[in-house]
Amino acid sequence: MAAVTVLLPVYNGERYLHETMRSILSQTYTDFEFLIVDDGSTDASRDIIAGYGDPRIRVLVNPDRLKLSGALNRGIDEAGGTYIARMDADDIALPGRLQTQVDYLESHPHVAICGTGIEVFGQTATRNDIYAPTHEDIRSYALFDCPFCHPTVMIRKELFDRHGLRYDGSYYPTEDYELWSRAVELLPSANLSEVLLRYRVHGSSMTGADWDEMDRQAARVIRPRLEKLGIACSGEQLQFHRNIGRGRSVKLNSLAEVERAEAWLNSLLDKNRTHACYDEKALAAIVETVWFRVCMNSSQLGFSLINRYRNSSILSSAIDHRKLLLIVGSVMKQALRVKRADGE
Repeated sequence: MAAVTVLLPVYNGERYLHETMRSILSQTYTDFEFLIVDDGSTDASRDIIAGYGDPRIRVLVNPDRLKLSGALNRGIDEAGGTYIARMDADDIALPGRLQTQVDYLESHPHVAICGTGIEVFGQTATRNDIYAPTHEDIRSYALFDCPFCHPTVMIRKELFDRHGLRYDGSYYPTEDYELWSRAVELLPSANLSEVLLRYRVHGSSMTGADWDEMDRQAARVIRPRLEKLGIACSGEQLQFHRNIGRGRSVKLNSLAEVERAEAWLNSLLDKNRTHACYDEKALAAIVETVWFRVCMNSSQLGFSLINRYRNSSILSSAIDHRKLLLIVGSVMKQALRVKRADGE
C-alpha cells in the first residue's frame, strides 16, 4: 500500500481539474495513491478523470451527493496511506509538496497535522500567506480563525482514526475550522513556512451568502473557546471578535472601535493569565498579529491611528518597525487618496 493518500473531492470541477491533477501526478514524491471522490458531478469532471491512465488513481463515485464534509469523510475512511494529503480541485500543488511534508512528518514523528504556506492567485493580487508555525501558535490562532490552509494539510491517518476525528457537516462552510480546532487540542501540529501550494481565488469560490454563513458558523467554533477563558460574550461581542480576528478582518469605522478592539484583545491576554488555556508567549504573539491587521485595515482613520498602534501595550517592547512602516505607508496612501479626491 502507498505511503500517502492524496484525497481530492470533486463536484463539477471541470474548469481547473486538469491543472490540479497534473500537479499531483507530476510530484517528485511518487509513493502515493490518488483517491478522487466524485460527489455526483454533472459536468465533464468524470470524463477528465477517466482520461488519465495513471494506475495510482482510484475513484470513488457517490451515488448521492454528500457535499464536502461527507465526501472527505468517505475518503478518510477509504484511504490506505499512512498519511493523507488534502487537495482541492481548483488548486495547484508545487512539485515538491508531498516530498517536503513526508520528510517533515518522518523526522517529527510526534506531529500529526502538517500544513504549509500558500501562494494566493487568481481574482486578487498575488501574495504569499504563511500560517502560525508551532503547535502552541496554531492553538492560539484557532481562537480567532482557521489555523491551516485546508488543501495544504497532511495528517497521520492512524491518529485521526484513533480519536474519531472527522468533519462535521453541520458547520458548513467552516467544517475544516471546526475539525482543526478539535484536532489541535488532541494532537501536535505544525505549519511549514515553505509555499507548497498555489491557492486559486475565483468567482465561483464562495458566494456572499456563504461568507455570511461562514461568519455565523465560525462564531459557533469560537464561543466555547472564549468561554474556557471565562468570557461569556453576547452575540454582538462574538461577532466583533470574529470581525477583528479573521484573516480578512473588517475595516473599523472609528478610532473608538479601534480602541474597543485593543481593549478586547488585552482582555483575552488578561483572562489567559488567570485560566492558562494557552501558552502566554504564543497567545501574545498571535494577539499582536491581530492588532497589526486591525490597524492596517483601518488606515483610513488617519495619522492618529499610528500613535494608537505603536503605543499599545499589546506590542512587545521590541516594536516590529517593518509593520509600523507598513501602517504609516498605508495611512499616507489613504490621506493622499482623499486629498486627490478633494481636489477634483
